[in-house]
Amino acid sequence: MKQFRKKLKNFCIALLLVLVGMGLGFLVLEFGLRIALFGSLQWQQSGYLPFIRVPHPEFGWVPEPNQVAAEDAIEYQHLVSTNDKGLRDESHAYEKEADVYRIVVLGDSYMEAIHVPDGRGFPDVLERLLESRNVEVINLGVGGFSTTAAWLYLQQEGMKYKPDLVLLAFFAENDLHGNSAELSRIFWHEDNIRYYGQPYASWDSEIEAVRIVPPDYDRSYARYQAERAAYSPALYQLDALQKSLASRLFQKMRCQLLTRVRTPGYDANIHLGCYVEDFSQVDVATDITPEQYQQLWDETWQVTRNLIGAINRLCMENDAKFAFFNCPARIQFETEYLDAAQKMVPALPLNVDLPENRLAAFATEDDIPFLNLLPAFRQAHVDGEDVNYNHDSHWNETGHRLAAVAVTAWLDEKGLLPPKP
Repeated sequence: MKQFRKKLKNFCIALLLVLVGMGLGFLVLEFGLRIALFGSLQWQQSGYLPFIRVPHPEFGWVPEPNQVAAEDAIEYQHLVSTNDKGLRDESHAYEKEADVYRIVVLGDSYMEAIHVPDGRGFPDVLERLLESRNVEVINLGVGGFSTTAAWLYLQQEGMKYKPDLVLLAFFAENDLHGNSAELSRIFWHEDNIRYYGQPYASWDSEIEAVRIVPPDYDRSYARYQAERAAYSPALYQLDALQKSLASRLFQKMRCQLLTRVRTPGYDANIHLGCYVEDFSQVDVATDITPEQYQQLWDETWQVTRNLIGAINRLCMENDAKFAFFNCPARIQFETEYLDAAQKMVPALPLNVDLPENRLAAFATEDDIPFLNLLPAFRQAHVDGEDVNYNHDSHWNETGHRLAAVAVTAWLDEKGLLPPKP
C-alpha cells in the first residue's frame, strides 16, 4: 500500500510538473507572439464597430479617421490603420498634381482589405504596379458597403479627388441583396444594424431615376453609443485570454488539417440567390414564396444595373472614365466548396457563372468596360495557389496580388492607363 501511494505521489508530481511546463511554454509562446506582432504584451483593440467605425446619416457607416486597431482571426493577426479621412490608405490631398493620374477604387470589404496587413490590399498593390507611370490609387472601399453606399460615397467624397478613372469592385454575394431593403431585412432580420443601418436604392420608373432610402441613423447611433458605453478595456483584456494568439496558432493548424469548405448560413435563398436564375423552388421552409423571391431578385438586379449606370453617368459628368470588375467568391472557383454547397441546398439550381454573365451583358449594353476575374482565379486554383483564407473566405495577399496584376493588364489593354515610360 505504501509503495502504491509513493508511486501515485510521484506520478502526481510528474504530472504537475508537465502541466506547469506546458503552461509556461504556452505563456512564453503567447508573450513572444504579442511582442512580435504588437510590440507589447497587451492585446490590441479589435477593429470592429464601435471602435473604428461610426454611423453616418447617408452612407450607413464610415471608418473613423486616424485609427489603429488589431484585426484578429484564426488565420491572421495584424494592425489596421485609417488615414486622416478615415480611409484604409495613405493620406491623399484632394487637390491633384498636374502630372498625376488618379484612380479611385470603390467597393466593400474586399477593397478595404482589413484581412491583410496595411499596404497589401488590391488598391495598394495596384498603385505599386503602376508606380512608374505616376499613378495614384485612392481606396474608398468600406466593409459592408453596398453599391448604393458606394455610389453615394463617390458623389460626396470620391469626386473631391478629381479622379481620372473610377474602378468599382463588385462582390455579387453581398452587393446584390445589399441593394434591396427587403432582401436585406429577410437576410439580416430587422434588429440587425446591417439591415437598418445602411441606405437602399429603388428605381422610380415615373421619373426614371434612382431613389434613396436613408439608413435609420438615430437607431444606429443609439446602438453605437450603447456599445461604446459598455466597452471596458479591463474586460476586453480578460476576454483576450480566451482568444490568445497561441490558441489561434493551434486553431489555424487544425483548420488547415480539416476540410476547407464552409457551408452557407442564414437564408440560403438569399445567401446564394445571386447564383439562381429560377426560383420556382426554395431551399428551406420559409414564409416567402418562390414567386416573391423571384420578384425581389429581379428587382435588385434591375436596381443594381441602374446604380452602375448612375456611377457611369456621374463619372462622365466629372470627366472621369469608369470601369468595373467582379470579386470572385470561393464557391465560384473552388469545386469542393461548390459541391458541398450544392449538397446543402439541392433544391437551388446554382449557376456560379450567372452574376458575371449578367454583369457582362449590362456592361455590353451600356458600353461600360467590365473585367471578369473568374478565369484568373480558377486557373490559380487549378495551379494549387491559395488565394483566399480557409476560415474567413476573403482574399489573402496572394488573391489581392492576383487581382491587381490581372486588372492592370486589362486596363492597359483597354487604354485606360497612361502609357508606359
